Amino acid sequence: MARHRGALRCLLLLFCVCAAGCAVAQPRFPMGAFVAGDYAAVRDFAAAEAESGDDENLALVWNVEAQCELLLGRPDRARGIFERAGQVMGNWQTSGSEATGAILGSESSKTWKGDPYEKSMNAFYLAFCYLLKGEPDNARAACKKGILADGEVADEKFQTDNALLFWMAGRMSKLLGSDQADGFFAEAKKANEFALQHGARGDQGIRALEQPTAGNLVLLCECGLGPEKFAAGDQEELARFRPRSHPAVRARATVDGRSVGKAAILLDVDYQASTLGGTAMEGIREGKAVFKSVSAVAGIVLLDQALRSHERHRDAARTQAIVGGALLLASLLTSTSADVRHWPTLPSTVQVLTLDVPPGAHDVVVEFLDASGRVLPTLSQRITAEVPTGGESWYLFRSLPPPMAPRRGEASAP
Repeated sequence: MARHRGALRCLLLLFCVCAAGCAVAQPRFPMGAFVAGDYAAVRDFAAAEAESGDDENLALVWNVEAQCELLLGRPDRARGIFERAGQVMGNWQTSGSEATGAILGSESSKTWKGDPYEKSMNAFYLAFCYLLKGEPDNARAACKKGILADGEVADEKFQTDNALLFWMAGRMSKLLGSDQADGFFAEAKKANEFALQHGARGDQGIRALEQPTAGNLVLLCECGLGPEKFAAGDQEELARFRPRSHPAVRARATVDGRSVGKAAILLDVDYQASTLGGTAMEGIREGKAVFKSVSAVAGIVLLDQALRSHERHRDAARTQAIVGGALLLASLLTSTSADVRHWPTLPSTVQVLTLDVPPGAHDVVVEFLDASGRVLPTLSQRITAEVPTGGESWYLFRSLPPPMAPRRGEASAP
């Protein structure tokens, strides 16, 4: 009898653990509103999710909220929210119950901390927000954090191939008068060459990398929509990425009515996502898929044997029934599904154009082009760029309907 009670206790414990690992769904961000330029609606949705949605999704919804604040011309507000999201994403420690739930239950039952490319993008936006505040030291620190996050990729050969963050760290080092600038610039060039060799979209011999310190007007242009994460495999145990359709693939600019050419791709977000690795968790999910199948078969066999047992083998039959039921329940409650939560408002590429202009005000027009090179007129944006004497100005554009205010930053040596 004691043996039977022990088996029942194990069955109850297994049920409780598996039930605790319930999946947390991807928030239903209003992407239609985002693409249409209604950033306030998307921001309000994300803020409401942060207030009353799943706590496990806090960093995810904060990133979307902060990105919308930046598009709405509120960089100080954006910076604080990006910082909060980054603190969650940078916390590598996971509680024991959370780790158990993710392994035995659903992987998406754990706190969302983002894949390496998403952590790097959080660092990119945070660095830009610090730059807008006139803090190149903090901007460089954020870039370094993003470089470390990029190095979290499981496959060593794809580690630290984020040219954008290395280049930005070099520019910030230059402003600070640091001798680290040349090292960052060398790494940026190496990262770009490596990414191109392994399938990333981009360009060789671009001015930003060949003359990394040139230009006092920096235009950062984000094109398209970043990748979508989905579950693949017979039991949806594999996390995969697919590109999302958007007409804009390239940006170009004119300054004071003069064409200054096309921006060069310095970061392919789709490439970064597809090479993120994830070997350890994928191995766990594949193991769970095998366990799910095997335990189901074993449970059915034991239950069948228990039903067929002779009366004089009643104790053995009862044990078979309990163990078989436990295995069958374990199979039913074990989730093999990959965590498909992702940051959906990211761009597909980040492009850069560095220009030398006299200090003062300049009329800047940024146009976005489709794959055939045609201008997408509804996405064109015009601003007055202010370039300080002895410093530089940075502007961020997105291939979406124009925001309410430009995202502008000035940087100068302290």
